[in-house]
Parts: sequence; C-alpha cells; structure tokens
Amino acid sequence: MRRGKYLLFLYNDKNILLFHLGMTGFFRIEKKYQFRKHDHLIFNFINKKLIFNDIRKFGFVKILNEREISECSHLKNLGPEPLSSKFCYNYFKKNLNRKTNIKNLLMNQSFVAGLGNIYCSEILFRSKVKPTRQLRLIKENEISKILDSVKKILFDSIKLGGTTIKNFVVSDEKIGYFKNKLMVYGRKGMNCFKCKNKIDKITQSGRSTFFCSRCQK
Repeated sequence: MRRGKYLLFLYNDKNILLFHLGMTGFFRIEKKYQFRKHDHLIFNFINKKLIFNDIRKFGFVKILNEREISECSHLKNLGPEPLSSKFCYNYFKKNLNRKTNIKNLLMNQSFVAGLGNIYCSEILFRSKVKPTRQLRLIKENEISKILDSVKKILFDSIKLGGTTIKNFVVSDEKIGYFKNKLMVYGRKGMNCFKCKNKIDKITQSGRSTFFCSRCQK
C-alpha cells in the first residue's frame, strides 16, 4: 500500500516495511539476479527477486511493527491523500488562515500528502494562480480550480507513467511520459504555451518554482 510518498509492505506476522524511494530509487523484478551498480537490497521470492536500486541514496527502508506504525514520525502528521474525498473544498478553505503562500501550502505534507515540486508548479499554472500569492488572497473560485487541477494532473500523470527527470525510471525502466506534458516546469526562458510570455523561475523554500507571470496572477 502507499501513503503519501511512502510505500508500506505488510507482512502476515504484523511487521511492516516502510520504504521511501528518494529521488532516484526504484524496484525491478528479475527471475535470476544480475548485479547492477547501486543495488542495495534484494528480496528473495520462490521464483523471482525484487531488487531495490538507488543511485543517489536518498531512499530508505525501516522495519516497523503494527503497533508502531500509527506513531511513526514519517506518517503520523501527513495530510489527506490528494485524490481522496477528504481533500475537498471545505478542507482547503479551512487551511487558508496559514501565513504562507499557495505553493508552500501545496508542498506542505501535513496539508496534503504526496504532492511533489514538479506537480505543484504545473497545478498552479493550470489554475492560473501565481505561486507566491499569499493564502489570504486566494479566492473561492480559485480553490475549486486548484482542486480540479490537482486531480486532473495526477490522473493524467498516472496514466502516462509519471514524470521522468534526469535518471529516474519507472516500471521496467521505461520513462514517465508525463514529462512531455509539462507546461512550465524546467522551461525557464522558454515561451509559455498559452501566451508566448517567457517562463520565469524563482526559488521558494529551497525548491525551484516555474510560472508564467502573465497567465498566473
């Protein structure tokens, strides 16, 4: 099962493996193990092997039991899943009293679990909301636009296998084709697909943000 950016492997003896893939971690399945650089962990099954590979070593695994999981520091403060019914208009509106901007709110895992930096830039572009806008200035109709964009972009990305950036891979080491659908991320100085204005890049909380200053107000 998955929770936010974490994978949970549930065992019959009530132990749980908690995985975070980091930026470059991935699993592959092989009938006969063939060593590859950056292989870190191998699970042996009857006819197959599951191998965890992570080039940059930001991923990790922890062994927990059923009693520990509810108080696990990685999970206990996570917000609702972005595709769940709990991530709705009323929930969003109640959180607009925070003193931050809309991009940082979407990136805050205690507000909504699992949204990454790339998708937040894309969500706000398609919602026509500037990423630096303070929450007190977000209008009610913009809440609906953001929620719709979150769900549409995530569903589209899932269908296309996610977004491949640099050396990240998905199942069977194929690329994630949603990269070809990105409207602003990684496009600094290029023409906006909608208005031909140049895409801007800024840094927010140490992360790169891309937006169109003409389309996003």
